[in-house]
Amino acid sequence: MTDRKRDERISVVLALLSRRAELQVRVLPETLGVSGATVRRDLAVMEGTGLIRRSYGKITAARRGVELPVSLRHAQNAEAKRRIGALASSLVPSRPLMIALSGGSTVGCVARSLAARGELTVVTNGLDTAAFLMARQLVQVVVTGGTARALSNDLVGRGAEKSVRSHRFDYAIVGADGISPDAGFTRHSTRGAEIDRAMLEQAECRIVVADSTKLGRVRKAVSVDTGSVHTLVTDSFAPPEMVAALRRSGVTTTLVRVPPRPVNGRPRGT
Repeated sequence: MTDRKRDERISVVLALLSRRAELQVRVLPETLGVSGATVRRDLAVMEGTGLIRRSYGKITAARRGVELPVSLRHAQNAEAKRRIGALASSLVPSRPLMIALSGGSTVGCVARSLAARGELTVVTNGLDTAAFLMARQLVQVVVTGGTARALSNDLVGRGAEKSVRSHRFDYAIVGADGISPDAGFTRHSTRGAEIDRAMLEQAECRIVVADSTKLGRVRKAVSVDTGSVHTLVTDSFAPPEMVAALRRSGVTTTLVRVPPRPVNGRPRGT
């Protein structure tokens, strides 16, 4: 099995653990559609990276609300993120523009949809985003300086912020780990939040992209309050009361329709 498939299985297990206190290991082969040996290897990876604890045929989440490595985040809600990225990119007019893109898996999907737009200049602190755009050789890419964060594979710190603030942007598109009408847009990382804030403050049009699992969550570091964001693009599983509250606060909240999410590793209705 490829690492991508493994990451998808790990994401399913983590999603199940987010709803339950513990899982029985014996049910995971059927849930995931793989052999017991594959499950054991996956659990060894999860335990080794501090995501779970194992004991007496059970697993529990090591910590609630922990920031996941970006490689695992790519596999979570992948279809929703792909559709969010396509819609967000459609909000960017087809003309020469300067755009700021943060790091993260959902913003990475925006980058993929913008990759054929040769008239764009993109400033990014996301190493994965920069690598993808540079490989396509159409978008002009400016990478900020800064210190690399291994979990998110992006650049943060004074060097990154100074680089961002040396530009003015037509559009800034950033992600979020938590979204609340009261707490605003939040991140796991204080340093990551600082770069998002700088990008948004330097931009004429400010867009946040995040799948619906981020709504209602509050993380430790505030990027900006709701009054500082023009548009949120999320998916159709967003809680209606949360969407209504964000719209009342002045955030244009756009939902992309996505297929039903998996239940126990399988799509609903199958």
